[in-house]
Amino acid sequence: MKTSEEIIEDAKNNNELSNYSLLEMHLYLCIDQILKMYSNRQISKDEANRRKMLAVKKYEDLQKQYEFQISMFNDHIDNIKNTETARTKLRKLLNLNEEITEERIAEMLNIAIEILSKCFKGEF
Repeated sequence: MKTSEEIIEDAKNNNELSNYSLLEMHLYLCIDQILKMYSNRQISKDEANRRKMLAVKKYEDLQKQYEFQISMFNDHIDNIKNTETARTKLRKLLNLNEEITEERIAEMLNIAIEILSKCFKGEF
């Protein structure tokens, strides 16, 4: 993601919105509108700075929220992958046509406990 300073520079230089996310586009368009209003003398320099600071703060807050949601989503995906790997391993052990030994039972129980701890995200 681009920083707010990079987006402000792009807006000042009228650079294209190439490879911008929706969040970055929103800040770009806000800054562009503020610059146009200031250059047309619709708002004062102080009002332009105030609006710019509000737009940047909103962008940074939303960016932090987005990054948090992405990290939570990635953690959830990793948890699902790990759980499915353990479930597959357990299913293979259960479907073996071999004699059931204490070692196999212990291994199956350990895998089942591992699955439970991943599902409940902690020690079980």
